[in-house]
Amino acid sequence: SATPGAPPTAPPATLEKKTNNRNRRRRSRPTPKNKNSNIKTEGINITKPHHPTRSDDVSTASTAPSSDDSFSSDSCSSPQRKRFQNSRRSATATKNSDINNANSHKHHPSSASSSPKKNNKKSPSKKSTPPKKSTSKNTNSCNKKTSPKSKPSKQPPHKPATITLPQITPEEKSQYVALDAEMVGIGPFGHISALARVSLVNWEGEVLFDTMVRVPEPVTDYRTFVSGITPQDLEGPDVLTFEECRSRVEEMIRGKILVGHGLKNDLRVLNLSHPWYDVRDTAKYEPFMKHSTEDETVLVAKKLKVLAKDKLGMAIQEEGMSHCPVEDAVAAMELYKKHRVKWEKSVEWKMERT
Repeated sequence: SATPGAPPTAPPATLEKKTNNRNRRRRSRPTPKNKNSNIKTEGINITKPHHPTRSDDVSTASTAPSSDDSFSSDSCSSPQRKRFQNSRRSATATKNSDINNANSHKHHPSSASSSPKKNNKKSPSKKSTPPKKSTSKNTNSCNKKTSPKSKPSKQPPHKPATITLPQITPEEKSQYVALDAEMVGIGPFGHISALARVSLVNWEGEVLFDTMVRVPEPVTDYRTFVSGITPQDLEGPDVLTFEECRSRVEEMIRGKILVGHGLKNDLRVLNLSHPWYDVRDTAKYEPFMKHSTEDETVLVAKKLKVLAKDKLGMAIQEEGMSHCPVEDAVAAMELYKKHRVKWEKSVEWKMERT
């Protein structure tokens, strides 16, 4: 007897029909066949997915999921369904690999060449033959480049050519004369210079001419602390007049190479001139000059005392002592003799330009 409020139950006959029909449908489903064989398996559907390029690739067939692996069981939940599908896929993969290997040896003997084992054996040979040759060539080429034999030989650094002139002859020595003069002050406050003494020396430093000069005008400043001239020096019988001294000096320096320090002032006080290409002035030679403290672009002359000490190691014009024109002329000649080669080349270059 049915309880009141309960849903009507189906008769047992109808339930048996439904279950029979469901079992028939499952039995009537055709089992999928493998492409390479006619072997049917019981209980598990074995299918090999179709690969677009290689049909006999076992690795892709084992890992690819089957198209008919869907589980249509309404009674199972989603986690149970996933576990079931994974178990089925692993079982199908192992059986597919065994069946395909057996069928490939039986029905397709040519496919054995494309088996993964032989591919693994051939792969090292493919890698070894061409790349090794190419790499060996590259290494040889690199070795050739880096080998010491192929490197260009290192040339010694270029040294500047040294110009050497032949030793000076006695005739050439006679062409050099060094000049120095001492002045006294005339006029108001003694600012105007007048000739009081003249000295000439030759190449060897021997004195050629040394005399006092009588000053026609009254001397307002003898400049004894510099020139060393006193009033008694200009009053002796051996004192020459200005015209006599000038003519003697002009005759001795004519056609000669004149050496000195500050020759512009000496020639001006003597009222003489000399060709520029025959003048060797240590005050105007650029290697002997220094930059001005006011303007670095301007070169100024160094004192003869400084040049003699720096270039020659000579001590001249010592403090507390007056200047000696013979000593100054010798110092100027020695400076020129030490730098004669370069000096003469610079003069030749200037003469070629003019």
